Amino acid sequence: MQDAEEISKEAGGSRLSGRIHILGLGNVGTFIAHSLAARPSPPPMTLLLHNPNLYRHWLAKKKCLAINTNGLDDIKTGFDIDVLNSETWHSLPYFDENGTPKKDKNNLSEKALKAEAEQSLAQSKEDDEHIECLIVTVKANMTVKALGSVSHRLTRDSTVLLLQNGMGTIEELNKKVFPDPLKRPNYMSGVLSHGLLRKDSFQVAHTGVGTTILSPVPSRDSLSPVVADEKTDWAPTTKYLLRTLTLTPPLVAIAETPSSLLQYQLEKLAMNAVINPLTAILECGNGELLYNYSFTRLMRLLLLEISSVICALPELQGIPGVEFRFSPERLRRMVVQLANKTAKNSSSMLQDVQGRKVTEIEYINGYIIQRGEELGIKCAVNYMIKQMVLAKQDMLKQRESGAIPVDLSSEVDG
Repeated sequence: MQDAEEISKEAGGSRLSGRIHILGLGNVGTFIAHSLAARPSPPPMTLLLHNPNLYRHWLAKKKCLAINTNGLDDIKTGFDIDVLNSETWHSLPYFDENGTPKKDKNNLSEKALKAEAEQSLAQSKEDDEHIECLIVTVKANMTVKALGSVSHRLTRDSTVLLLQNGMGTIEELNKKVFPDPLKRPNYMSGVLSHGLLRKDSFQVAHTGVGTTILSPVPSRDSLSPVVADEKTDWAPTTKYLLRTLTLTPPLVAIAETPSSLLQYQLEKLAMNAVINPLTAILECGNGELLYNYSFTRLMRLLLLEISSVICALPELQGIPGVEFRFSPERLRRMVVQLANKTAKNSSSMLQDVQGRKVTEIEYINGYIIQRGEELGIKCAVNYMIKQMVLAKQDMLKQRESGAIPVDLSSEVDG
């Protein structure tokens, strides 16, 4: 809490509470919350659960988050909870009025857990508390819906950190959730490279140490990222969240300039735009893309388009070394290196396709296509790959539902 007080004094404004809300408790959200809880003086945290069913899972897990390293679980508790029920957020604090942890009922059956959850929600208070710092780790395609549920709790003094695959979510949020620039929160973005594997609800295996690269995002009013890097005065909540995360050892977090972060994001986007859709379409592991001539040819065609679009982006003009950094050959080497490193893994897009979930293809290859159209660059290979992923999703859904397409035109004509 010392950081919050210091930054409040520096800004000369109202005192920050230092509370951090986390929306999205998948691999990344669980890892972030657990890492913050491992600090010697953890900040107050509220986990936002988007439905009562998820809250029942939380009760079944004894209100704990676990990170598994080398076969051992490190368990953290002490999190406050907000549950979205009937479009209203309900507050379920970890401590009671006396500051002592609320007691759990052990070894409850499924029926008893459901009853316990319903009783807790019935006795809970509606939570419209202002959110200062919000970390969002939901999938890109769920961001608008997720932020829409808490938009009334965010102000122009709030800071929203987006940690997710793909790009283009901030522009979509500005259009659909925060259309008024005067009421829009401050944004931060990040790229996380830690190896994380889901074991169970609220339990994640940390399979490899990586880094977390963070930066505030300048408004689109800025003429260029270079100008924003030098002259922007960030909001107190942005400074507090950035300082808190970079001083959290397990995250291995570093603060970068907006233009540097943008380049890291584009590198990750290029790798995801090759590995994710190809593995999803062919239902293969990441390593199976290697040592295959046909895959190599397809990778090169994809990366030629991706490189052309990235090198032409107006946000990168004037930054030295961009053409080399995003050359097709360098991007190809990065894709091969990542596929080798994660050879036994299944990509998140393949998991989504197999789980009959909506993929993030619109925010990966779709983003490349969109930016290419703005620049007059036709991305035919990326467009074909995107349509194949969408077709794969529809095909599996139809197969599962037993839907049989019927051509009625001949009957009408007859």
